[in-house]
Amino acid sequence: MNQENPYAAPTSDPIAPQTEQPGTRLAPLGDRFLGAIIDGLIGAAVGIPIWAGLYFLGTYSSFSEIGTISLWISLLVGILHFVIYMAVQWMPLQATGQTIGKKVAKTRIATMKGEKPSMTDLVFKRYAFSNLISMIPFAGGIIVWVDILMIFKTDRRCLHDLIAGTQVLSIRNES
Repeated sequence: MNQENPYAAPTSDPIAPQTEQPGTRLAPLGDRFLGAIIDGLIGAAVGIPIWAGLYFLGTYSSFSEIGTISLWISLLVGILHFVIYMAVQWMPLQATGQTIGKKVAKTRIATMKGEKPSMTDLVFKRYAFSNLISMIPFAGGIIVWVDILMIFKTDRRCLHDLIAGTQVLSIRNES
């Protein structure tokens, strides 16, 4: 009997893109890391002036006092940082589904169908989620590490990708 078993495990990955055209192949780990480093440097460039401003306003007088700042000030700084960071990244995200780091790394954020995600999904599900989770004392740090380490799965989708329904694809031309 040569009938197909309906209970057998699938022989192909249903999540992976089915074509190998430019822009449909999962981004390599190195490219994703490069994009994350560049975006992280942009985030630092946004955050350092905010914290410096608080220092000059007398909110704290040394780096060791940063941990003693009230939760409300920390939340306000986090929200201000997020708003400024999104303002910096808004144009490339809206135009191509890429942050500045992803442009340099030649990757893009896409839906599971390979399309550009909506700005609502990008801003709130992908980026705001990660930022809000990171603000939770202790547990936030653990969840952030889980989010980061999920990149080593076969589909290379982190927790923020799963929540936003996105994936990161390479736009490098294959030769």
